Amino acid sequence: MLSISKWGVAAATALSLAALAGSASASNDPNALDRDWSVKRTEVIDLTSKGTAPTMVDNGAPGAGIGDQIIITANLFRGGASYGTEGAVCTRVAAQTNLCTGTFSLPRGQVAWQHLQTTSPGAPPSDFDLAITGGTGAYATARGHGHVARVSQSGGALTLYLVH
Repeated sequence: MLSISKWGVAAATALSLAALAGSASASNDPNALDRDWSVKRTEVIDLTSKGTAPTMVDNGAPGAGIGDQIIITANLFRGGASYGTEGAVCTRVAAQTNLCTGTFSLPRGQVAWQHLQTTSPGAPPSDFDLAITGGTGAYATARGHGHVARVSQSGGALTLYLVH
């Protein structure tokens, strides 16, 4: 027969093992409430985009001018399957410079981004990097960067490097 102190040790050991097992299984879930937020992880997401018709907003001055905007919407694909949407606004802030901000809406949340791009008026930008500025859902603590390649009037390929 076990004494009360031995039962206490056995119960504490069982509870510790149960808690450890619960922590280990929860740590595999990126949305777990008991996640150790001091441990950062990097998630790489490769996407392609297909533009859905950009809209040009002219500030009223002749030709391309400061304050003109391009409103961009796109469908996003991962591995050929539909994976979300994008919305962005680029505002001309200098003769050949646009400040762009946008959001990728993905199945597990949204990822916000921005970048400053120098490009000739009317030409699509060349490959560029963007800063991840925040997010929602599974990406609520996301930071990082993205690289956009093969940009054309109809879309491009992008890779997001999210640290969260």
